Amino acid sequence: MATVKPSQSRSLADWLCYLENQHHSAIDLGLERVAKVAQTGQLTQLNANVITVAGTNGKGSTCALLEQILLALGYKVGVYSSPHILDYRERVRINGELPPASDFCDSFAAIEELRAETSLSYFEFGTLAAIWLFAQRSLDYVILEVGLGGRLDATNIVEPDVSVVTTVAVDHVDWLGSDIQQIGREKAGIFRNNGKAVIGDPAIVSSVLECSKQLNCQQLAAGHEYSILRSQNTWSFEGQRLVYSALPYPRLPLSNAATVIAVLEQLELSPQPSLLADAISNWQLAGRLQTLSQQPLVIADVAHNPQSAEYLASQLPELAQGRKVVALCAMLGDKDMASTVQPLLALVDTWHISGLSGPRGNDGSALAQSLSVAKRVYKYPTLAEAYTRAHNSLDDDSMLIVFGSFFTVAETLELSASHQ
Repeated sequence: MATVKPSQSRSLADWLCYLENQHHSAIDLGLERVAKVAQTGQLTQLNANVITVAGTNGKGSTCALLEQILLALGYKVGVYSSPHILDYRERVRINGELPPASDFCDSFAAIEELRAETSLSYFEFGTLAAIWLFAQRSLDYVILEVGLGGRLDATNIVEPDVSVVTTVAVDHVDWLGSDIQQIGREKAGIFRNNGKAVIGDPAIVSSVLECSKQLNCQQLAAGHEYSILRSQNTWSFEGQRLVYSALPYPRLPLSNAATVIAVLEQLELSPQPSLLADAISNWQLAGRLQTLSQQPLVIADVAHNPQSAEYLASQLPELAQGRKVVALCAMLGDKDMASTVQPLLALVDTWHISGLSGPRGNDGSALAQSLSVAKRVYKYPTLAEAYTRAHNSLDDDSMLIVFGSFFTVAETLELSASHQ
């Protein structure tokens, strides 16, 4: 691997600006260019156990719980996930910590030298830089969260020891299409011939199981090789080797917790029940049912498609505890807005909405149309104004749920901090 001197000429902000303008398209699926650079830098094989996680929803929370358990077991762990919410450095965690900005500058400089004349998208450049950071360290495990799809995602250049598909639903139709079976095949594109695979949704589309069978994967699939048994206050996991009982219910999706235990089985790890229970009890991730304040109660969630909105709706009555629910929602223009808000219509008393800026943004009119059957809908020119009005309307008998996009949650986090 080429030795690269630390770059002192660009700040992290300068590098990110450069990355945004370096390629003709923000999203450009395909492995030819990124694989060429990775091979030049010997970045396709890492001296660590690699777990690659794909899926429509649940990737980030699955990665976070697996990371937490591996760290508790005493292992050295690197995690790459996206998108970030407030700070680009959130995309890489090494032993539970965000690397300093200077490390990112060094990694970007290294990839800039390796790529030569090869053009890379923002995500491809950042993925290679993260892998380069992992390669510089002695790690036991590296967890890679797929950005989009799977087969053609930049993370797929690294050979995984375990490949995970959490869920499959229709999303990102501009890139993956609307055929759910084809979307399943794209996500199963991270599977390897005779490799270890975990499939986390018991109702997964058949194409994922078919891909696993065609590749002769050593499969652990929910509802097939492992199962979840629910009781009133606890739940149990029954796999082929691992069995855990009396586990606590998490706030984040139970199916993702079971997926993580299946990954542990594939890795031939057997955490003590107390360690596992503690990790599940403390499982949290920024932007996923995140409490921003208690009085008034404000919760933010990055739910931005029908499947994630259904889970949010399932949790909302318990979160609200009898309070009236006020919603702040803003969504990107390429999302299925009508199907996303549908599960929440009967739960939300008042809606405050706006558009989002940027290439995939909109003025909020389409969202307003999707909420035409709701009784109280207030549309504002900016998210900041929508947040202020929604927040000011709260009292002890109401709560605010913020959702619709990573961008919505990110801006709300900043607005919330300024209101403290």
